[in-house]
Amino acid sequence: MLRYGQGGYPSAKMPARLWHMNADCETELAAPANRYRRTLAQEGTNRRLAPHLLWLARPGDALLLEQPWPTRLIAEAARREVKLITDAAPGDQSHRLLTPWGWTESAAQIGECIGARVEPVPTETMQRVNSKLWSHALEIELGVALPGAATATTMEELRAIVARACPCADDKWVIKSPFGFAARERVLGRGSLLAGTTAEGWIKRRFARGETLIFQPWLEKLREYGVTLMIGPGGEIDIEGISDLLTNGAGTGIGYLLGRPPALQRIKQLHEIARIVGQRLFAEGYTGPAGVDAIEHTGGLHLLLEVNARYTMGFVAIAVERALKPQQPMIWEMTQAEHLHWPSEEHSTQGER
Repeated sequence: MLRYGQGGYPSAKMPARLWHMNADCETELAAPANRYRRTLAQEGTNRRLAPHLLWLARPGDALLLEQPWPTRLIAEAARREVKLITDAAPGDQSHRLLTPWGWTESAAQIGECIGARVEPVPTETMQRVNSKLWSHALEIELGVALPGAATATTMEELRAIVARACPCADDKWVIKSPFGFAARERVLGRGSLLAGTTAEGWIKRRFARGETLIFQPWLEKLREYGVTLMIGPGGEIDIEGISDLLTNGAGTGIGYLLGRPPALQRIKQLHEIARIVGQRLFAEGYTGPAGVDAIEHTGGLHLLLEVNARYTMGFVAIAVERALKPQQPMIWEMTQAEHLHWPSEEHSTQGER
């Protein structure tokens, strides 16, 4: 089997990479063709997250990031032998392969404009496999869908679904848009009624746009897993690792717990589902990085919570964990100023959880 090294490319033939952070890739995939305009807030998010890509980069790679560059980031990039560049003055990038967070039309255009090698996944493929409708259909096919989970295209359908699945006033649920990510583009609620709730307006606006929404009963989480994998050009599947995501009560990621490997039986289960997902992604025409999320909850294990056909923060967390080699569990927080406070690979701060 072809093995992939840190950063997600074959360790035997490592092309130099030009890393590009476009964490809003799902939002772009959901937009009408050629009509996507990135907001200032999204620009800020991408700029904040881009330094995390240094954990995936190798000597000889480059990171695309607009100036000004923080002094600490310049020093860290130099230490890792990663070049910082801007699209205004990129230099010769013809030997580097553009590696975005997720493939979109704008990402490919950026790579072409600065002269990097560009080998994108077709937009139609990215839209199909990153839609939660695709992963929901796969859950049903594999027999691992949550009882009560369903899709709806009208308020009438959705009201009936919610009433069946959550008849009690304290029954919690979540309704998702097909291209939501990082706990965005979704609403939470409880009970059997939608009328008069804060979620009702959000739902009506999505249906007015012609969206199909995904309903799921809420799971009381014990532990959330993120399996990261690489799908090679010939269909080779390599499991990079399993991240241990920490979330708040609303399911929003706040960091990762490093140094707490799953039990061997759990690893086997997670690897099995990830390989199945990888095979299906390849059959759809997708190659590259992917993340498969699973959740251990008070009622058992939900093996297929979500599929992301792109890089995820789980890739970064696994790279951090391998660099730090914690001897006991420690929390790695994705703080806003993370790029100014790089954990030392020689002296990591560890703590019991």
